Amino acid sequence: MSLFQPIETLHENANQADVFHLGPHGCSVMFTSYEKDTHTGTLINITNAKNRLISGSICLTLNGKHQLIHAGEWYNVPANIEHTLHYLSDCSVIEFWFDQN
Repeated sequence: MSLFQPIETLHENANQADVFHLGPHGCSVMFTSYEKDTHTGTLINITNAKNRLISGSICLTLNGKHQLIHAGEWYNVPANIEHTLHYLSDCSVIEFWFDQN
């Protein structure tokens, strides 16, 4: 099944074939932004997350290991793993949170 599902158009001048909703099954998609120097503190996600950093830079700490993430890169945050995020600049992120099986 495609991640993009057709939806009804919102106005009469829209071409139905060009209007889609991002609606994957078993996954939530969020578009988020964070301000420079935001620290998440210690987190443990209940879902697996695969994220794409659109702008900015982040320091991700997983299992005590630091990873520097730059705009355009993907990063994973597994479920049930302690981690922290430090936003080194203003950031925009697309987050994909996958439902547990």
